[in-house]
Amino acid sequence: MVAAYPEIQPEHCLNTHLSDIRKPACTHCLDRCPADAITLNAEHVPQLNVSACTGCTGCVPACPADAIEDKALSPVNLLQQARQLVMQGQSEINAACSAVTDTRPGLRVHCHASWDPALLACMAAEGVRILHLEGIDQCDTCPARHGSSLMQQTEKDYATLNKSLGIQLHISRKAKAVVVEKPQPTAEPEPQRRAFFRSLIPTLTQGAAMAASQIGQAVNQATAPEMAETDTEHGSHLPVRLQLFLRALPRLQANFTPVPFIPSLPLGAVQANASCTACNQCVEQCPTEALGIREFGANKILEFQPDACTGCRQCVNTCPEDALESLPGISLPSVLTRRARPLIMVRGDMLKKEPGQ
Repeated sequence: MVAAYPEIQPEHCLNTHLSDIRKPACTHCLDRCPADAITLNAEHVPQLNVSACTGCTGCVPACPADAIEDKALSPVNLLQQARQLVMQGQSEINAACSAVTDTRPGLRVHCHASWDPALLACMAAEGVRILHLEGIDQCDTCPARHGSSLMQQTEKDYATLNKSLGIQLHISRKAKAVVVEKPQPTAEPEPQRRAFFRSLIPTLTQGAAMAASQIGQAVNQATAPEMAETDTEHGSHLPVRLQLFLRALPRLQANFTPVPFIPSLPLGAVQANASCTACNQCVEQCPTEALGIREFGANKILEFQPDACTGCRQCVNTCPEDALESLPGISLPSVLTRRARPLIMVRGDMLKKEPGQ
């Protein structure tokens, strides 16, 4: 298996836009890498040590800003393939990694370390009920090596997310069993009239299957541009996997069980206290425009957009008044509303004045 080294795009990294470079804002890729192949330079921008990297690409889904890319795997294409299989009547799907050499029908990923809770939830929304991870038992002899261990944590995180969802996806670490059709015993010769009508059944079935396939292709073609579109309603740049998750969320029957903060799930929430002066620093530092300030007469209101927060904590780390803190849980129905909600109203006499005012 040829190693698929991820590519780092520094311009997207959260640490590139730090106002205070004394400490990094994000270390998700370092924390996720099992081979210690990622380091931070003096500006806290990640650097990849190719000689140490095994190519598991587990750092790719860990990045909350799409700053690390795996060109061999497109989440959009993966979901489109899953949709096509489901439209063909397959809700039990095989997903093989690069260690598997056969060409069994199903999905292909380079390494099972590339899965994350948001992508698994999207698979469930497409109608996949059982996902077989073929090849995950070969990690000990695979150059990538870390697929099984990283997937183990992903499964735990997805189980936590599942408590807030009504549609479930079961993950199996065994390949999907191949069904071998047994030869049918020779039957007695049928009357000519019955044999004629029986001969029509395969033709009718094939025609129905072709019609279903054409309908499925039409639906897939109609929804493919929507799935591939990566611009959000409020013009901010969100990770592609989060955008896909937000589109899938209405079909996942979310309930009000809070989702605790999960580093591998790019969702977050914040609250503000009375020390806020509406200085605007959190708004300027937020990479996804999840925060905004609205004037209300002589006062100002700090607003929060739930579906735009990735939990990066940039706002918390840069607030000079320590007025913001991350919430320990996220309500998925509140994310579904896609409406900004007020965090706090700052009175006019409490507003931070600019120098010379």
